[in-house]
Amino acid sequence: MKPNNIMIDLETMDLIPGAAIVSIGAVVFDPRCNIVTEDTFYVELDWKAQGRSTNDDTVEWWGRQSPKTKAALNGTIALEEALDDLSFWIPSGASVWGNGPSFDISILEDAYHSLGEPTPWEFWNVYDCRTIKYLYESSQGGFDKKVGGNAHNALHDAKYQASYVCEMWKAILNKRK
Repeated sequence: MKPNNIMIDLETMDLIPGAAIVSIGAVVFDPRCNIVTEDTFYVELDWKAQGRSTNDDTVEWWGRQSPKTKAALNGTIALEEALDDLSFWIPSGASVWGNGPSFDISILEDAYHSLGEPTPWEFWNVYDCRTIKYLYESSQGGFDKKVGGNAHNALHDAKYQASYVCEMWKAILNKRK
């Protein structure tokens, strides 16, 4: 069976559904088979031209980041183009995941709706990493989440989140045996 789960991570300029989107990272994975594929999506957007929300605290936070992390702020892709590309990339019938029930996916859904475009997933196919983490920690104890690499890069974070969902999923299922 071909993996049909998509982990999505965003970097933004606010924490609300109407936030300006700095970058979108996504990776195809399958937690049932413990597979994170090399099939990825990454785009850096022109967040200033979006007319979406920014928050002074978030802008200041970006200013304190490393030059490598701040490089994402120089994106040139228009929001509509980025969302069209993401819609084309996501397989039909895919399940989408975010890190929290009210952040990544909610912001993308708001962006699609603000442009009058449909989301490329069904509302019943949205999942949350934090719920898996909660289930894991309830049954196994703490999860040693090592960030490493390039934190606050949307693609790196999506890959990392997909890999730890796979690890926790496997551990939860193995405990049942």
